[in-house]
Amino acid sequence: MSTQLTICLVISLLAVIGFIHGKLPLGTVGCAAMLAYLFTGCIDEKTALGTIGNSNIVMVSGMFVISAGLRKTQFVHLIGKSVKAISKGSMAKVMLGFILASILAATLTGSALAAFAIVIPIVSATCEEMNISISRAAFCVGLACIASCGIVPVGGTLAMLAEINGYIDANEYSQYQLALTDLFVGRWPVLVMLTLYSMFLGWKIAPEKPVIETSEFSLGSKGPAAPLAPFQEKCGYTIFFGVTLLLAFSGPINSFFKSVGIPAVSAWEIVLLGCLLLVLTKVLSPKECFGAVNWDMAFLIIGCLCMGAALNNTGAGTLIGNAIASVAGRMRNNYMIGAMFFIIPFLLTQIMQNRSVMAIFQPIAILACKSMGVSCVGPCILVAAACTTSFMTPMATACIPYIMEVGGYDVKSQFVQSLLPAVLLSVINIFYVMTVFPL
Repeated sequence: MSTQLTICLVISLLAVIGFIHGKLPLGTVGCAAMLAYLFTGCIDEKTALGTIGNSNIVMVSGMFVISAGLRKTQFVHLIGKSVKAISKGSMAKVMLGFILASILAATLTGSALAAFAIVIPIVSATCEEMNISISRAAFCVGLACIASCGIVPVGGTLAMLAEINGYIDANEYSQYQLALTDLFVGRWPVLVMLTLYSMFLGWKIAPEKPVIETSEFSLGSKGPAAPLAPFQEKCGYTIFFGVTLLLAFSGPINSFFKSVGIPAVSAWEIVLLGCLLLVLTKVLSPKECFGAVNWDMAFLIIGCLCMGAALNNTGAGTLIGNAIASVAGRMRNNYMIGAMFFIIPFLLTQIMQNRSVMAIFQPIAILACKSMGVSCVGPCILVAAACTTSFMTPMATACIPYIMEVGGYDVKSQFVQSLLPAVLLSVINIFYVMTVFPL
């Protein structure tokens, strides 16, 4: 093991201890970790600065502002009252609606972060109407947004399919290309499990009230906002749903732009434009706009992104992946090999960026299967499932700090809620995928 890798692992361990200990703000720990990686050479200055300007940071911060704008309208409270009336006070029915809306939003946007930001204002308003703490629902809604990405064959799922087949082509094993519906065929039970778990169990396991104090604009139970003027009221929900639709259909829109020679528009640009319009139309004052951004959470995400980059730069993921490939090459049990290519990436993606883990483990899974002369479809689906199911720690994905902030969770309560769904997802993915797509 190299000295640089050892240093990186020590810093990462100290950062994780800092997150769990909770004596310092999470953003402070994240900022300290970023500087430690920078000063020890685990990341360079360009990576550090690039992380501060990462599109996820802009998206998270911007969607807090967009949600705050909708929060000031009466429209969101009307939706909450309607949901309460339809559900007749049944928490199971309410959670069913939340989860189906989350799955739809994640499918259309291809982004767990965008999906959660779209759904959570309505979830919050409904919880207020039913006198339920937002901490009861936030985790299950976030879990559905994260785990349902990359399943239904539209938008982001098709991009993931093309990426996996690209890895297969690059490693000259094209006889085992994934078909258009393979990701859905291999992962649809996850949608069923998430829905049932959230309806009947997940909200009961969640804390009865926020464990930590949430910020003013974190969508906790603050009561209805003072009515806006009619023009601002209409602007508030028009901008919110306009941003939502642009995020959901950004793929076809950018394809059209490309055909007529117009530059593509990124998701973070759409969100930033929405924030600007909220201020220009006076739905939010400049003070309210900047107050809606949670800087502690932003620096937490920055530190977590730097951790993933440092682990990737120092070769931690590749070292683990090569060891797995070596072991898998000596095994012949269908389910044991499947377990290796799900559990290890699943655990690693809790502390590294999922795109980096995917880039490391997809080629390793393909090469391991190629060396054994067996199909790589099942292991490739499992690696994809593992890398798109990051929800146990704040380092897992940018969506988790958002979930923790809205739900008022600390690291411990987030982790405790994650244990059972992590086990269920592991069992369902491994046994179902390796039965449907055996080696």
